[in-house]
Amino acid sequence: MNIVELTRLLHNLIRLGTIAAVDHAAARVRIQSGKLLTDWLPWIESRAGTTRDWDPPTVGEQVIVFSPGGDPRSGIVLTGIFSDASPAPANSGDLWRRVFPDGAVLEYDHQASYLRAELPGSASVTAAGAIAIESGADISITAAGNVAIRGARIDLN
Repeated sequence: MNIVELTRLLHNLIRLGTIAAVDHAAARVRIQSGKLLTDWLPWIESRAGTTRDWDPPTVGEQVIVFSPGGDPRSGIVLTGIFSDASPAPANSGDLWRRVFPDGAVLEYDHQASYLRAELPGSASVTAAGAIAIESGADISITAAGNVAIRGARIDLN
């Protein structure tokens, strides 16, 4: 192996790039890193065993490609690098926040023990068993339209 080939392999071990394309069905992405456009590569998800997450990366997202042996064809993609185009959605160590492209926001402030969901659309909860809402304080329900409560027993004390 000559020095040029060795240098190329070393350069390809870890590369910064951006998502160029996403294949959701195959759970693969193509990365643009300088002049290199990779083949379809898997991305690292937070869980992929019996508990699985699905949070596909988006085109333009900044990533790192780790290529064992320096071969980008065997690379894996680590997502989640903030950039000028996609800055961090919060700046507090006490806050977990997820921001969606339609404007929805889910967040939990563990310092204040406060969960917030802001949705531009609708929401539903479906359960095979009972659903309970318990509060140590008042519960406020505001609706712009009709409210329907169905059941054999309604206690409004």
